[in-house]
Amino acid sequence: MIAATGLRWILTLLFCALAAYGLWRVFASGSHPWTARLAHGLHAVMALAMFAMAWSWGMDLPGTPQVVFFSAAAAWFVLAAVALPSGPEPWLQALASTLPHAVMTGAMAWMVAAMSSGMSAGGTGGGQAHDMPGMDMPAPGALATMTLSTAGDRWGAGLLALVLLVLGLWWLAKGFDAGRLAPRASAGGATGGSVTGSATEGGVAHAAWDVGCHALMALGMAVMFVVMV
Repeated sequence: MIAATGLRWILTLLFCALAAYGLWRVFASGSHPWTARLAHGLHAVMALAMFAMAWSWGMDLPGTPQVVFFSAAAAWFVLAAVALPSGPEPWLQALASTLPHAVMTGAMAWMVAAMSSGMSAGGTGGGQAHDMPGMDMPAPGALATMTLSTAGDRWGAGLLALVLLVLGLWWLAKGFDAGRLAPRASAGGATGGSVTGSATEGGVAHAAWDVGCHALMALGMAVMFVVMV
């Protein structure tokens, strides 16, 4: 999908790094609730799907299973916040913190569906794109090998790009705020000399990294949506 070599490799490295981090959080967070590990796993799968979509061979992957999977993931984020409370946090607050993840996975399902509908009567092979309904072949030197042709799809992609950009910047700000708390937790652990202080430091650091990775995922997806327009 991405024709510009530099941008394609930047996004490839970004999404592969995010997938590796998500998988690491799945297997290295044994004491965390299974819902948290599942969430990290879903983000890892989404990062791998975005990595594949940046390459021409990714367009050959079946679209329907991906749409079903990411639609179910979006619904799970919402249902888990309502039906599986993970602490004293009110369910409305838990829902508000979970909705951005549902938006990301739902946007992923929309992207795959839009690309699959354009591929329904055609395909790509050997790096060359063929004419297909719902997709335009851009001019030489463009960032993408194909773009959405209908006004409705373009407006949808543009709106989702804007939403993901806002989410990415919001998460990035939260990540910086959480990162600034880590030295304080470290200082508290050093003065207190207890294991609790060290665990608090690690928890704050992981929270900062988690939010930062969510931000990078949202920003990377926003770039992909912009390329589609």
